Amino acid sequence: MIKLKNVSKTYSMGDVVVNALAGIDLHVKKGEFVSIMGPSGSGKSTMLHLIGVLDKQTKGSLIINNIDVAKLNDEERTTFRLKNLGFVFQFYSLLPELTALENTFIPNLLGGKNFDQCRKNAQVNLVKLGLGERLKNYPHQLSGGEQQRVSIARALVNKPEILLADEPTASLDSKSSLNVINIFKQLNEEIKQTIVLITHEEELGKKADRGIWLKDGVIDKEKRF
Repeated sequence: MIKLKNVSKTYSMGDVVVNALAGIDLHVKKGEFVSIMGPSGSGKSTMLHLIGVLDKQTKGSLIINNIDVAKLNDEERTTFRLKNLGFVFQFYSLLPELTALENTFIPNLLGGKNFDQCRKNAQVNLVKLGLGERLKNYPHQLSGGEQQRVSIARALVNKPEILLADEPTASLDSKSSLNVINIFKQLNEEIKQTIVLITHEEELGKKADRGIWLKDGVIDKEKRF
């Protein structure tokens, strides 16, 4: 489903060249739950941005769902993300003037579905995540853990092939963090959701099927749990 072959990403900062990734080979199978770990600056988020088609590699090939995403133009990349990928970030990015239900169905609206179907899809996802009593609440009326669950519901509303999570628990307490990771685990086990999780917390990363540790832009080690 996700294949990186000799992928490198280089940034130029004036006269300084930074090799964020330096020759990554990685294969994530359909239905696999993979965690990517490592210290700050190891290349974790850079890798996720490439897999999320938010940036382009400098060298190497990146194939997602049999599509060479580097060959897509800007409009095609946007459409690809909307149809194939769901994103969960550290900061929930919920619109404060919209309810939990309204925040959740935004991707459906962008995907061209009618309003009633969008509301129904959003409600189904929120109920599954234990937020059936919070549909009409605004973000400021929700706890941090609840806001993150809304963002997960939003990421899933278009039924993406791949769910990408970038440090999704970094702003949460330990109990809420574990709850969020358990949601990912449940999604992976029950509907075979393919998940790529970026985290610096190894105990949470070990909830995945496989852990990949990055160091200085390369894969330092891998382990199945």
